[in-house]
Amino acid sequence: MDIASDITFRKLTIFMTFMEKGNIARTAEALEISGVSVHRALHTLEESVRCPLFVHKGRNLLALPAAWTLLEYCQEVTQLMARGLEETRKTAGVGQGRLRVGTLYSLTLETVPRLIMGMKLRRPELEINLTMGSNDMLL
Repeated sequence: MDIASDITFRKLTIFMTFMEKGNIARTAEALEISGVSVHRALHTLEESVRCPLFVHKGRNLLALPAAWTLLEYCQEVTQLMARGLEETRKTAGVGQGRLRVGTLYSLTLETVPRLIMGMKLRRPELEINLTMGSNDMLL
């Protein structure tokens, strides 16, 4: 089965928050969105999964066993994606307290040293990697 393009991380976040809060209004408040947006996200997620996740009891939605199963996998997927993004940024040299700076030789006399010193004063823990070269080499 292909994962439908309708299943987004945003919908999964809304779903996980709803499962934690147990209520559309509290979920909307926690995520700072409208209750209608929460309801729509849950409804379209349910359609994309192609099985019932909730049952209406009065004005409330009650989670079915299928919703609890989906919740377990959603938590795994979001944790895995967070780790993947962190590793991707680390590989690219972004974040993780590192800043990669490329500069032309002509700027290294005054401009770049001032920028680096200013940055080190504001963020002393930051590791700065400086690369000097021509336009072609830097690109």
